[in-house]
Amino acid sequence: MAIFTSDGYACRRISGVLSLPFVIASLLVVSAVPADSAYYHDLEKNRQPCGDCHTLHYSEIGAQPAKTEAGGPFAQLLIRATTTKLCLFCHDGSDPKAPDVLGPVTMYGGSGDEHSGAGFFGNSGGTANDNGHDLGLNKSSVPFSSLTNVTLSCASCHDPHGTPNHRNVVTAPAGGAGVGVVMGTDVFREIAPGDPPSAGASITAYKESNEGYRADSSRWCTECHDDLKPHLAGTARTENHHLADVAINGATYPTDPAHWTGGTGSGFGSATGDGVEGVPRIRFQAPGAVDFASSKLPAPGNQVMCGSCHLAHGGKHKKGLVWPYADSGSPVDKDSGCQQCHNF
Repeated sequence: MAIFTSDGYACRRISGVLSLPFVIASLLVVSAVPADSAYYHDLEKNRQPCGDCHTLHYSEIGAQPAKTEAGGPFAQLLIRATTTKLCLFCHDGSDPKAPDVLGPVTMYGGSGDEHSGAGFFGNSGGTANDNGHDLGLNKSSVPFSSLTNVTLSCASCHDPHGTPNHRNVVTAPAGGAGVGVVMGTDVFREIAPGDPPSAGASITAYKESNEGYRADSSRWCTECHDDLKPHLAGTARTENHHLADVAINGATYPTDPAHWTGGTGSGFGSATGDGVEGVPRIRFQAPGAVDFASSKLPAPGNQVMCGSCHLAHGGKHKKGLVWPYADSGSPVDKDSGCQQCHNF
């Protein structure tokens, strides 16, 4: 794959893996950056010490260092053989202070939400996952994309050293200028992760309802899924795919804005899969939002975005959908997400 450069850091990616000559330089650069609410792995406040991910010497008194994987030393001085293994060392549910991204996920039970904003992966890599993105599996082609021969790692989408963007996402996942999804401008949250982190604070910070959206989330997705760019607002329209970044009350759309705003009746429910038709309100963009509160207000002008229907990592349902639209059989919630906007 191409070499990607993440904004603001002397750090390069080749197929989603950090290149060795730039690791130490980027660590030094990050440590000099003032702490920002979006930087989850923040060295300045010692939120993520370098030694949690890197080891300068793969030996201690002639033995393998603690917390490292056998078989090292590894590229980029990592304590695990691959970037994804390193991320899942904390984010596989074994550390209750870290958001769990590897299914099955139980940390959000009782939180009022069914999952985090991004959902979860079905496996730790190397195996196809019908319910979301695949990790560590070469794909000769990518859905709705001009990209070929792509192997995703966690670092394909996230910068482990931090960015100003929502959830540390890289600005240019496919190279080029990219699209920022800046925390506090394009995406808002009510409660920041704990500092220092704790299990309870992480649940509150990472659950889906703690996020509100204003702009650019769909544009970021189409950096890789570029065949869908014509379906974003303001560009050419075809009938092949659902539009994104368009208002629910668009003049020619078969929607029911009053039904959407009201939030009751067909499509709306308290839980997915509870045997009663209806799912929690799907996510949306509020283009005029200036803060978290205004980003969460249902209104006729709310916009549909990629994240309205899909979870970035994946989840319980086919194609990473939030509700079981593509699942086999006839689940009672099959059309619930559609009904919230369309109310046929």
